[in-house]
Amino acid sequence: MANEKVGIYRNYYGPIPKDRSGKPLPKSQWPKKRTHSWVVRWFGSDGQRYSKSVATRKEADRLAEEVQADVRAGKGDLPQEMTLKAFGEMYLKIRTGLSERTQEEHERTLKFLRQRLGGNRAVHKITPLDARQFISWFRKRKVKGRPIAPATANKVLRECRRIFREAVDCQLIRHNPFDRMKQERVSDPPWHHITPEEYQRLIAAAPSLRWQGMIALAYCCGLRVGEILNLTWRDVDFAEGKLRVVAKRGETDVLDWTPKDKDMRILPVPAPAINLLTKLQLDPSAGQMYLFVLGKGPKVGQRMGRNNVWRDFDVVRRRAGLPECSMHDLRRSFCTNLSRVIPMHVVQELAGHSDIRTTRRFYVKVEPELMKQACRAVETALAEAEETEDGSE
Repeated sequence: MANEKVGIYRNYYGPIPKDRSGKPLPKSQWPKKRTHSWVVRWFGSDGQRYSKSVATRKEADRLAEEVQADVRAGKGDLPQEMTLKAFGEMYLKIRTGLSERTQEEHERTLKFLRQRLGGNRAVHKITPLDARQFISWFRKRKVKGRPIAPATANKVLRECRRIFREAVDCQLIRHNPFDRMKQERVSDPPWHHITPEEYQRLIAAAPSLRWQGMIALAYCCGLRVGEILNLTWRDVDFAEGKLRVVAKRGETDVLDWTPKDKDMRILPVPAPAINLLTKLQLDPSAGQMYLFVLGKGPKVGQRMGRNNVWRDFDVVRRRAGLPECSMHDLRRSFCTNLSRVIPMHVVQELAGHSDIRTTRRFYVKVEPELMKQACRAVETALAEAEETEDGSE
């Protein structure tokens, strides 16, 4: 059995210090007089000795504690060496089930990591300092002359954590170099609550029945844009007035796709939305699988793309005379409208959020009228207190 003892030693370097007479100092005086780093040494399961150098005793103590736990668990061997480029390629192959957008984002983050740290860099040699320098470099970048938004930098940090968590799980590294890094504090982005009256104006301004259907599903069912675009006719139950959001895998004429929350959701569809979908179903193209497809151009009949929706919704929004808002604000407004009449955990379930805090923080807006009611309540309480005080005099 290999020795489970993990040792900490000084690693001296540089010239041996001398006294005033020019004689070399004895080794007993080296710790205070000679430049040194610290080395942590241990034996792996195969009996081979391993070591790692750090700058300070505090770092050595922390590393020794971590290594000692690994050695006792039989994980004392150094991870196998793999370059960042090779790991990135492997990561994208083994991370199945990612949505198309998430896959693109992770590919982009891996590209940034290779650009800054080097594709031939061994993954197990990437340190927490490297991680901090990478995020600092990314935050200073500019895109089209504009600085990177803090929320964007935070997202890249979360992606780096997830990517290197896979390296830990694959035993390529012991510890995630991005784990202890904190995100920048950012304020919640403002968004516009779309009232029922404004929704009707959007429906009236929509250029086609197809667009009316997409707006209705976002506002009446709270679907994400990706969920809307990946709906097929098999997902809609007209008799029951329901639809399902479910992953697509290996279906004929249907692209593979995974919803953000991974689980299947079954949602009730209000009558106005069902009526629009019924009209849309009356004249689909031959063999059309998706509800919403391109109506013109070289890709006519194919599933609509996300960029088309974001761009064209802004045109509809301006035509309807609404203030600045996005397609996603329709989904947020759905959550706000529901929160007035049903419990928050039901809103969370219908929205497909894994954490109820997401629903509360980003998807439920306190309306101005409620703010006025709160103000009036305080004023009334103060007025009653003054009346009571006057009456007692």
